[in-house]
Amino acid sequence: MSGGRLLRYSLAGLCIALAAFFLLPLAIGAHHIGMFFPAAVLGVLAWMLLRPQKLKMLLIGKGRILWRSLLALFAAGLLCVAVILGLMARQAADRPEAVGPCTVLVLGCEVRGLRPSKMLAARIDSAYDYLTANPEAVCVACGGMADDEIITEAQCIRDELVRRGIDPGRIYLEEKSLNTRQNISYAADIIRAKGLPTEVAVASDNFHQLRAAVYARGSGLTAQSLGCRSYWLLGPGYWAREVIAVAAAWAFGR
Repeated sequence: MSGGRLLRYSLAGLCIALAAFFLLPLAIGAHHIGMFFPAAVLGVLAWMLLRPQKLKMLLIGKGRILWRSLLALFAAGLLCVAVILGLMARQAADRPEAVGPCTVLVLGCEVRGLRPSKMLAARIDSAYDYLTANPEAVCVACGGMADDEIITEAQCIRDELVRRGIDPGRIYLEEKSLNTRQNISYAADIIRAKGLPTEVAVASDNFHQLRAAVYARGSGLTAQSLGCRSYWLLGPGYWAREVIAVAAAWAFGR
């Protein structure tokens, strides 16, 4: 086997393995576009690597204009995804400066009974660390109540922070929001009403930081990151799904 063919087969195998990894959360009942979208893209790349002659025939055959256009769109799409992922990573690394406390925004997430889910607990951990290190900083706990929840996400965040020793007077509740955009928008209303710093530190997953910053800018806030890592099995899919959400936020303000 030639070196070029071995390389193509190796890369194709890697694409197939990565596609399977993105689909692993199906085993625990998870399913969303962030799993299927990258798996499909990786599947197409694997096919192109395994069937280069077939691809060549499509590009020079009767329908070559269509196939060349599709290939160009595919390549442009991959470039856009790479750019957005890079911007997401850069925003996640944009940590608050040591000078002057920010207003901490803890973005809501699933609550199970009276306790935070694993993802929400990680966000609370990030907020707690910053509030402990910056005793003058205050916090806005964000999140309403879903149909299957018995307390608001904001109340759960507050209860956890108070249980760990944070003064309840430092925590403001935003209990009406049902999504990330509302989290930020309604929290901005509280910040302005209470005269709190408009420089905010967003306690949420790393993948969430860029979209939160986009919404924050639209609400007159300047956002930095108190990002936390996501569960290894689910994180890659969340990052992929967030690419679509970020694009929608830029295009439609959603």
